[in-house]
Amino acid sequence: MSRKAKAKKISEACVVSDSLARLGKRLDLKGLPFSEEELQTLARRFRESFFGTPKRKERLARYQAHLAKKYEPDLVTKISAELESINNEIGWEEK
Repeated sequence: MSRKAKAKKISEACVVSDSLARLGKRLDLKGLPFSEEELQTLARRFRESFFGTPKRKERLARYQAHLAKKYEPDLVTKISAELESINNEIGWEEK
């Protein structure tokens, strides 16, 4: 892996961590039925889909559908809306 690729991977991991921290400020993460891994994956997939490729957006939609089957669909929608808003904020800050 090249130095640039490693730096990009580390940067993206920091952004995902930041988005989860911001989500924690908005919602009580301990009270949610999601595991830490599921929240991490959802945040990472939102970040990946932020760049807009159809494949990434489809992958996010499949994961959201999976979570909606496992948990309440309204809860998944609420968390997804918050993560989308957070990613938009981060995107504006990155500009």
